[in-house]
Amino acid sequence: MKVLKLILVLVMTMLITSMVSAVDLGLTSLKINGEEFGDAASNPSNSLEVKRGEDLTIKLRVRATADVSDVQIEADIYGYRYAHREADSVSDVTKTFDLAENVTSFKTLELKVPSNIDKEHFYLRVRVADRYSTSYEQVYDLFVSGVDAEDAVIIKDYSFSPSNVVAAGRAFTTTVRVQNIGDDTLDDVKVTVEIPELNVKDSEYLDELSADEKETLDEFLLRIPDCAAPGVYEVEITAEFDEYESSSETASLTIVDGDTCGVTASGTGRTVVSVPENQDVAQGTDAVYPLMITNQGSTAKTYAVTLSGLGAWGSARMEPSSVTVVEAGETSTIYLYVSANDDANSGTNGFKATISSDGESKDVALTANVVADNSGMGSLQGLEIALVVLVIILIIIGLIIGFSKLRNNDDDDEGSQTYY
Repeated sequence: MKVLKLILVLVMTMLITSMVSAVDLGLTSLKINGEEFGDAASNPSNSLEVKRGEDLTIKLRVRATADVSDVQIEADIYGYRYAHREADSVSDVTKTFDLAENVTSFKTLELKVPSNIDKEHFYLRVRVADRYSTSYEQVYDLFVSGVDAEDAVIIKDYSFSPSNVVAAGRAFTTTVRVQNIGDDTLDDVKVTVEIPELNVKDSEYLDELSADEKETLDEFLLRIPDCAAPGVYEVEITAEFDEYESSSETASLTIVDGDTCGVTASGTGRTVVSVPENQDVAQGTDAVYPLMITNQGSTAKTYAVTLSGLGAWGSARMEPSSVTVVEAGETSTIYLYVSANDDANSGTNGFKATISSDGESKDVALTANVVADNSGMGSLQGLEIALVVLVIILIIIGLIIGFSKLRNNDDDDEGSQTYY
């Protein structure tokens, strides 16, 4: 049995030697990230552990057995599902080079183990060839494992909405996709989107992120300050996990001039109130005034609405409440239901809505055009219509009864005739 193995090794050695001689170039050693590593043919049990996402620097020592020209060396990780999409990561090739007989040269190739690659064995294939001669290949066994805990979470992708160009004073949202490329489930993953130069940020949490799991977070809301200077700003996206570990990516956001700088009365932000100023109100009925409050400040604010000037001619109620909390950059609507008293004079009647927040207030003048209630006339007309309908029904019933009696009399006359 040992003799058979020895023969096989000799045959493979001779085969490799003959193949090497085909291009007159020998691959005498290979190092991966500084560690010398033997090929799988000469040592089938030899396997090198690499991590997902790890950069591989492959240093090759080659020696020419004769003058060679236009030679290239290529390295590939085969079997990865997305290799055709990520060829720049899993494949590299040297430039063509010439080498004189008995001269040794060193070549370097760079690969990257994909973050999405399966955690199992893969072959690193190294091929040597020139323009015309037969190429040869050596293989090296790589065992892919999950990354260490400190590198387990990566920022897989991110995007800004509506775009990566935002006007000062406006808000934008961010979507972030993270992935756990480690071997263990992680708890309490915190993701933060921040513009350090403007001191604005927002954070979201994941209770759990399993090994190999991807998760998308899309509720980040950041508002650019009103007077932010136009320019390109760095956006830092950071994932914190495993108590003390973190990973981050840096993006760019372009800020352009806005129309809110200098409008704010104080540092708490600007409030915009939108409401129809005039509505028709019939006596005994309600008119609706949708009161829209927009908080253009950088923090949430609580608003309280009070009404005045209604007592002489009408009343009002507010739904869902007279108090509302509006987040930064958002809008809340309070519905004012205004009704006119039965004895209210027809015509224009004024009242006022006061919106208060943080010791400041804003008055909005509103009017209601009171229209006389014609419900009594409408009831009379309705009664007249009902009486007309009733008369018509009685006439129809009388006709039906009359025709029925006439038919019955005809039937009796026919029954009394004598036939011969």
